Amino acid sequence: MTRNPLWTQEQEAAERLALRLIERIDVRAAREAARRIMLTDPVAATPDGRIGLDRALDQWVLGLAMREANGDTADPKVVWNISNAPRAWFGHVYRGAAVAVDNPDNFNREIPVDGDGRYEIDIRFSADPPQFSIVAEVEPLHHAGLGRNLGALTLQQLLPHCDAERRVTVTVGPGEGGATHLRSEPGTRMQVYTRDSQRDWRQVPAEVGVRRVDPPAGHRRRSEDEIAATVVTDLPAWVAFWSAFKNEFLGDHRVNTLVGPNGRDGGWGYLAGGRFALAEGQGLLITISAEDSYYTGIQIADPWTISPDPMLRMVSLNSGQVALNPDGTQTYVVAGIDPGVSNWIDTAGLSCGWVLLRWQGVPAGTDPARFLREVRVIDLADIDSELADFVPRVTIAQRGAQLRDRAHQHGLRTCASD
Repeated sequence: MTRNPLWTQEQEAAERLALRLIERIDVRAAREAARRIMLTDPVAATPDGRIGLDRALDQWVLGLAMREANGDTADPKVVWNISNAPRAWFGHVYRGAAVAVDNPDNFNREIPVDGDGRYEIDIRFSADPPQFSIVAEVEPLHHAGLGRNLGALTLQQLLPHCDAERRVTVTVGPGEGGATHLRSEPGTRMQVYTRDSQRDWRQVPAEVGVRRVDPPAGHRRRSEDEIAATVVTDLPAWVAFWSAFKNEFLGDHRVNTLVGPNGRDGGWGYLAGGRFALAEGQGLLITISAEDSYYTGIQIADPWTISPDPMLRMVSLNSGQVALNPDGTQTYVVAGIDPGVSNWIDTAGLSCGWVLLRWQGVPAGTDPARFLREVRVIDLADIDSELADFVPRVTIAQRGAQLRDRAHQHGLRTCASD
């Protein structure tokens, strides 16, 4: 049996602390103050925005509590944070924490880093690893923003340096280093993020551990009251940033079109996305080419950029879940009702929201202009004539099997072992 690398004592301790933090009177008061401000956002006046407001706020608050629970740069831990689906493990229910069109294929783990310190991050890949990236970023004040990227390494860059057991150590610290070194910036507070992007939900994410090799003398652990005070201090700016993120994300553009593909900072992948707004009986048809990318994925999210629970609804598909067209391309239909195509993306009752596509592990020399082939609104009543036999179809029975398999595979991530 293979031990689940997410099932760690550090993960359990961080989650238990974060769950206590969000129930404190001072943190709940800060949450309610943020909620009153969110209610003034124009999105809150829309049906989808009003329904999703409290879920989005709760996801943001728990995400910040998790980051602060693991906020000691002198004694950092590796903690899985951004994942919107609730999960029952370690004897408690973790309610989910997410920002910015979170991806159910990703395991985003965080490591707090002092820009003046030196760290070693030990990684061991599974025999069939998900796409992997490790990124060093300078944290904005109050964590309120996207970090400033200082460098990234991918699975393809790390595998040549692994030993026979697929182990490699990445060093983090000031100055230049070798091929497996990430530069830090003295005088700053940083986060190192690791991301496993599953092209198949049966893939096992990497084992990741961290140690600071120059711990400061006289280090004192923070009290729970001190951590809570930091959450309260940071929460207004944190919620304000993620509330406004939707207004700037990918720029101002028409609905039912996609922006991109845009290269990710650090060169570890590409992203395309935009807003959808569908009337009754409409779907958004999207055809892409993977162009031999190691990983591709599509997800939808609500107007606040929080995705619906991916376990029981087909709100995402990755490389291992998608059915290919005869020419190797992939056609999705984003719609509120099942259109009978294999690659249906369920809007889960949303009439408007976000759709995002990702390509990672892209071969060198690939032209990203070939990724997006077609994006257009279609009438679902005309889907047979619109798509003919080119796009793979499913029966009701096949859809049921697809959904049952999806739920089973999603559940693997919270099992102690396979």
